[in-house]
Amino acid sequence: MDIRTLARFAGQAMAVGGAWKSLRQAREQDDKLKLLDAVVRVLTVAITIALIVREVREQRSAKAALDLED
Repeated sequence: MDIRTLARFAGQAMAVGGAWKSLRQAREQDDKLKLLDAVVRVLTVAITIALIVREVREQRSAKAALDLED
């Protein structure tokens, strides 16, 4: 895993905290619009993490394929 991927993971890890905080506050305030915004934030973070994981897996499988050719 390269430094760029680690930085992306770290950024998303920080975003998770903010997204959960927004979600909790929206639920406490019973504000439907803020709740929708918070849910979208959480989903955005989850999708971004899934994309990063897929990218890492593709890099590993491409590297393994190159190792097999040698």
